[in-house]
Amino acid sequence: MKSYHHGNLKKELLTCALKMCERDGYTKLSIRSLAKESNVSQTAPYRHFKTKEELYAAVATEGFNKLYKVMSKSKSQDHKKNLISSGKEYINFGLKNSNTYDLMFGTAIADFTKYPTLFISANKLYQHLRSAVANHSNEKDQDRIDEKSIDTWAKIHGLVGLLRKLQAVPSKVLKIPDTPIVAINKISKDLDGYLERFIEKI
Repeated sequence: MKSYHHGNLKKELLTCALKMCERDGYTKLSIRSLAKESNVSQTAPYRHFKTKEELYAAVATEGFNKLYKVMSKSKSQDHKKNLISSGKEYINFGLKNSNTYDLMFGTAIADFTKYPTLFISANKLYQHLRSAVANHSNEKDQDRIDEKSIDTWAKIHGLVGLLRKLQAVPSKVLKIPDTPIVAINKISKDLDGYLERFIEKI
């Protein structure tokens, strides 16, 4: 049985859960499977995660924290540049961490307020996007800032789904004219330009 330094079990379990989620999908993640993968007793994970939803919440929280970190790394004085960077990092995260992303933005955890750390981390991400939109647009009306923020979020969130579809289709589909896949492929080859053109309109 794997040994852990005192006090590190929860961190080790969470690291393992993140890997399992991304490798197998969150629907395959359970406390029992986590114990087996971590090579600990079946009861050990229950000291830190009482239910499967609680485990999901912990994984989703780490996902939101990682996404916030990459989205907020641009510190330019150019607000448009910051917003473009945030959008691109969001898309890249969604493409590279698709199973974690699905857990974060799906319905497996219906009520984030049950898990305060998750609620805070998810809202922190939205507040970052909202601030970036407000700074770029120079909008003063709070309702309009909210609306523009949701518009921006919907745009980049939807693009993640379309680009994931692009990754999955066979290459022969890219040769069929007048299809959405062809248009999505063109966008994928100039993502910075696409985001810049969109963000200029905000």
